[in-house]
Order: sequence, then structure tokens, then C-alpha cells
Amino acid sequence: MSQMSRFELIKQTLLGNVGESVPISIWKHHPERDRTPDGLAESEIAMHRQFDHDIIKISFHSCYPVVDWGCVPVYDGATTGSNECASWTVHSSADWETLEPLDVNAGEFGKQIRAVQLIHEYAQSRVPTMATVFDPSMVADLLCKGEFREYMDKNPDIMKSVLELITGVMIDFSRAALDAGADGIFLASQHSTYEAVTDSQYEEFVFPYDLKLLSRLRRKARFILIHLHSGDDDKRVRFERVSRLPILDGLNWADQTVAPTLKEVKSKSTMAVLGGIDQNGALRTGTTDDAKEKVLDAVRAAGIERLVVAPGCVIPIDTPEDNIHAVVDAIKSITPWDKEWEAFS
Repeated sequence: MSQMSRFELIKQTLLGNVGESVPISIWKHHPERDRTPDGLAESEIAMHRQFDHDIIKISFHSCYPVVDWGCVPVYDGATTGSNECASWTVHSSADWETLEPLDVNAGEFGKQIRAVQLIHEYAQSRVPTMATVFDPSMVADLLCKGEFREYMDKNPDIMKSVLELITGVMIDFSRAALDAGADGIFLASQHSTYEAVTDSQYEEFVFPYDLKLLSRLRRKARFILIHLHSGDDDKRVRFERVSRLPILDGLNWADQTVAPTLKEVKSKSTMAVLGGIDQNGALRTGTTDDAKEKVLDAVRAAGIERLVVAPGCVIPIDTPEDNIHAVVDAIKSITPWDKEWEAFS
């Protein structure tokens, strides 16, 4: 019997069926290289050839949605590989009103679309891909140097108008990425923890715009996953609210350090979960055996049904490649139908 394709494996896993293997995805930034379409595409393809993972998450540089509105990105050597904005577009409330709609097939957005096309040429018959899309509140936060909460409180009407504009642009970008060959969307949200915003702020300035964006993409994308980002001081993500979105196929968050656990979410939701790898723990600082045992323990705790093994956020660029290989090999060694794993299905 022929081996299940990766496209079918991901489809069945997200539907809740156990496939021939447990899928794994890994991702990280590619600093400096990610500033050109060729550089990003070559880096993502090289990483896939090296580790042979089951989904390519296309990791655009971390300021890509705000460059065409005037922000200037710079890489300062962070181990996350992330860019920071060296200058911002919004310095006062009046600056929000200077924002205009953008052509997502031109400028910085257009560069990302070209990268998707190049990656698709490699991946189309091999492995599913997903484009990383920032949600509207995350884009707004980048535009104003992280002062989004302050503007929500002081200028709510202006912010709602801005969020509508940003939502429209991110819908256009997402559609263009799917047209360029991406199979799915990986929506990143930085305001889905209880520490990031209040419940009322989340319900008024985050959730409605995420819902609108995702609703407009559901029929076009093969799958839609969401990443609930957490900072150093965050303790719990708002999975209860997010998991009620009927248009999502899976949730990703730093499950090894931030509540709830993968098993908790699976017990209260029908969606798949992506996690099990602590990108700042044993994967980065332990031995290959440490990294392997840690991820296998996480899989046993979560159960193999509706699970894509993945990091809770980007893998630091100084992570030993041998450790990544050890984790990938450990997951690929799992045979779901063996007696060893019967109790964990």
C-alpha cells in the first residue's frame, strides 16, 4: 500500500483521524535572507530539504505588513531571528488618519507573494505550505511602537476605522498568498492572552476583526490555523473564546510554558492542536537525547489524535541542528498503530 501523502496526512489529522504517522512542522526566521523573495524561498526550501517536515510555514520577516505604510525594519541580532521596526509610522492620533489601502501585489507585500510563488514551485507536489498572516491588531501594534492599548482607550473610534482598513489589506494579502500557491493560512495573534488585553478590549478590538478576516478566507484556504502568541509575562491564552470559531482547523501556542495544555484544549474542543516542542527549552539548550525525550513525553501527554507536533513559536536561530534532527526523527519513528502508542491515541 502506498504511503499517505503529506497533503492527505495533514487533512486527516485536522479532521480528527489518525494517519499513518504523526505530522511534524518546524519553523524559524531567516534573518537578512528573508528580506528578498529569492532569499526567503531558498531558505525555506533548504530547511525543508534538511529536516523533511510535514508542513512548511512560510515565515515572512516580522515587520512585513507595515513596511509599505512607512515603517523601517532592521535585524539587530536577536536569537529569534526577528526584525524590529527602527522607525514607526504612527506617533500621534492624527497619524492613523494618513493610512491608505495598499496594493498587496506591489512593494513589500508583493515581495512576500513572490516568495510564496517560488516556494510553491518546489512544494506543490511534496508538502503543504501555509502563509503567515498577522492579524489586524498585531499590525496596528507594529505601526505605533506597541502602543495599541493606549490608542484603544484614547481613540476607540479612530482605531475601529483603522482596524477595518488593515483587515481589508490583510484579507487581500491572504487571498493573494493563496492564489500564489499557499495551501493554508497561519494567522498570528499577539493579543489573545489575558495579560495582553482586557476581555472588553479583546471583544471590541481583536476578535471581530480576526473573525472577519478568517470568514473571508474560509472557502479559499485548505486549512486555517491560528497562533496565539504569548510574551514572557503571559500565563494563559484565550483558547476558550478562540476555539469557538467554527472556521478554524487548529490552534498553536507555547503549550509547554503557557496554559492550557494540549490535552486540555483537545478535551474541550474538536479542533486539532499544534505544539509539543518547547523551542526555548531542551530543543535549544539540551542534548539530543534531552530534546528527543522531551518531545516524546509531550506527545504521550497530549495523545496522537488531532496533533501536529510543532514549536510554540519560532525556533531560535542558535538552536543546534542535531537537536532539531533528533526531534523530527523521534516523531517520524512513531507508528500510531503499534501497541506502544495504542494508549495515546
